[in-house]
Amino acid sequence: MRQVWLWPAVIAATIAAAPAWAATPDPPELTNAIRTLDAGDIRGALPVVQRYALNGVNSAQNELGWVYETGHGVPVDYREAVKWYRLSALNGGASDQNNLGRMYESGLGVPKNYTEAEKWFGLSALQGFPMGQFDLAFLHDRGLGTVPPFDQTVALYKKAADQGLAIAQYQYALCAKNGHVVNGEAVSLDYLGRAADQGYGPALDALGRDHELGRGMPQNHLLAFEFYRQGAEAGDGSAMNHLAALYEAGLGVARNYPEAIRWYRRAVDKNIPQAAYRLGIIAELGLADGVRNPADGFKWVRTAADAGNLPEAQNHLGMMYAEGQGVALDATEAARWFRRAAAQNSAVAMENLAVAYRTGTGVPADTAEARRWQDLAKLHGYASPAPATMTAPAPLVTDLLSVAGAASARP
Repeated sequence: MRQVWLWPAVIAATIAAAPAWAATPDPPELTNAIRTLDAGDIRGALPVVQRYALNGVNSAQNELGWVYETGHGVPVDYREAVKWYRLSALNGGASDQNNLGRMYESGLGVPKNYTEAEKWFGLSALQGFPMGQFDLAFLHDRGLGTVPPFDQTVALYKKAADQGLAIAQYQYALCAKNGHVVNGEAVSLDYLGRAADQGYGPALDALGRDHELGRGMPQNHLLAFEFYRQGAEAGDGSAMNHLAALYEAGLGVARNYPEAIRWYRRAVDKNIPQAAYRLGIIAELGLADGVRNPADGFKWVRTAADAGNLPEAQNHLGMMYAEGQGVALDATEAARWFRRAAAQNSAVAMENLAVAYRTGTGVPADTAEARRWQDLAKLHGYASPAPATMTAPAPLVTDLLSVAGAASARP
């Protein structure tokens, strides 16, 4: 791997023959103190850990850094956490070199500095510490620091993945799936499986998606359901959303709206806007119990639209304002949401905005602007529905990532 960091003079002393993260066992007194401190009892344990930390014991310095970073039994103090992480890092502690890099990356206790983050991730990675390898690769993957050729980033992901780090296995699988590894499809499934075997939620979700859509394997909704269920129970929001969608559609499991709603709500708690949008559709159309509830639908659609990255929800919210569905009719607000969705290349929102300019609804009438937006809508693939309808149809739950079910344009 190309070396891109400014190496401190102490590097020869910090990198020992054996990796620092596989250091010799701590004295029993320190081990017991750390266990006691982790359990939340700081009275007798903290002075012991502090004594060993001041004597240069890496594990004690690491523990103090973690205690102050997380506020475990003491007030949160990022600067104090950085102090202890730095002492351990300078003493060759690979995990704390990585921790210090993470603090620089996020700007906790020190000014945000990607160059410093890269340097400390690099020192940790050179010792073979898997999280250091992953964090360095992920930094470069986002175009931060001194970015090497991408094959070096992929190689770092693989090094961490081959040491059993689930998040690295998942990321390496994505690289393989995107064509950056020979025999990418097979390699992707292999590493997704490794991460899934450790209960890593995003990997379980990805395998569910592959089985649902038949990507690289026969389509199997039963297996998709099982992978989504495991991912959801592991706390992955996307898997929760996908599991809810299968319950809603009755794919791989009997249709069950109460379960669908329960998992959509849990996904919303994980900041998945698609789940909020689905809850809005279910409430607005009365899909669960036959009773329409436009006000509740508006609440959920607004939540999804406010997330900012779901143009379907933004356009749908505009339609609700335009027709007074679940909210007082407000043509100006409708046009504002159509414009926000159109800015994200929503063809149907562009058509709605064209209608608004043609009729002077919520915006000043402007034939030229109406024609411009109509042309843009066609350019982006809009075809006038027959018949046009204000109500979004019930979804086809076959595109679970984008929450299928097209929103209609205003007539």
